[in-house]
Amino acid sequence: MPSTPCPQGLARLSSGTYSPENRTFVLYNNIAATDVNMTGKTDQKTSDRERPLMEATIRIIGRKGLDGVTHRAVAAEADMSVGAVTHHFGTRDALVDAALDYALAREVGRLRALALSLQSKAFDVETWIESLVSWYSRELKTQAEIHIACYEAFLAASRSPAHRPIVVEWFETWRQSAELALRAAGSSDPPGHASLFVSALIGILLQQLAAPRRGFQKEAKAALSELVGRLIAKK
Repeated sequence: MPSTPCPQGLARLSSGTYSPENRTFVLYNNIAATDVNMTGKTDQKTSDRERPLMEATIRIIGRKGLDGVTHRAVAAEADMSVGAVTHHFGTRDALVDAALDYALAREVGRLRALALSLQSKAFDVETWIESLVSWYSRELKTQAEIHIACYEAFLAASRSPAHRPIVVEWFETWRQSAELALRAAGSSDPPGHASLFVSALIGILLQQLAAPRRGFQKEAKAALSELVGRLIAKK
């Protein structure tokens, strides 16, 4: 059965189509194209030889913070010579800046992939939230370092405009995904409510990184579900 054009209110969220019959979107054709562009840009910025240095630096940032990053520490973490590190990054600041940008760019790609995987659940907000929280629960246990590095990048962006474009892209990727789900749930202000949802999610994740608790998944799901319920009720 042919699909109908996307309703006007949803047009800017999707270059695809909306089908009332199966209540799903052919979502984010533009994201798929952007993802390819972003990957290419990341590959241009980060060579195969630099990538192990970026990964090593991110791990150090995750364990010890920005102050733990030195050429010698990164060389040891990456099992490379100090000379190899300084060849690619002459200063510590250049190394840190490159690693933070790399961490955020990689995370933007992962978030886009997650948004696409969750799109079929967007019309059932409870299922969407449950899947989202479940994903992050696993992430914070197995990939904590990358998330800590991203929060470090947020702070770095507050001090240096150089980091702000990729931080803005990170927030926008999440906001678009949340806006889709909230619009489907009947939000009277999808963009505004999506921004509130993302802000709450970021705070919940930061709290779990700083003070891990066993009941995180259950508590986070309850908090986000209550937030969405209250937002949707305000019509």
